[in-house]
Amino acid sequence: MDNHDRPAEEAFPEFPDCFVCGRGNPFGLQTRFRRDGRGTRASFTAEARHAGYERIVHGGIISSLLDEALVWASFAYTGRFGVTAEITVRFLESMLIGKTYTVTGAVTRQKGRLTLAEAAVTDETGVTVAEAQGKVVSEKE
Repeated sequence: MDNHDRPAEEAFPEFPDCFVCGRGNPFGLQTRFRRDGRGTRASFTAEARHAGYERIVHGGIISSLLDEALVWASFAYTGRFGVTAEITVRFLESMLIGKTYTVTGAVTRQKGRLTLAEAAVTDETGVTVAEAQGKVVSEKE
């Protein structure tokens, strides 16, 4: 089966110790990303432990979610694991504690081991609170 033709909503492999997606990491975000067509999607509920400033999620947590979405989008598209080589994040609105957000990622271009991708965090009404663009370098075959 070609990687682009895999079922939508297919679960990705698990990495128990990962800070963002690892279910075995008690200090992590434990956010489960799934394939969404050729990209990725996850749901994240911000808790008090994710705060930076009163009721607002820390920018490092938001950046981590966006980074993870870029990497999983690259995996969904290429079928190869990779790491973020570059990321640019724009914070557009406050991300609030106690709210549930959707994190998405999609590939915009791919050549060789380099994948360009974009990611976003949106609130329950569809308002984008943060977005990122980045480059992911896939492992060698």
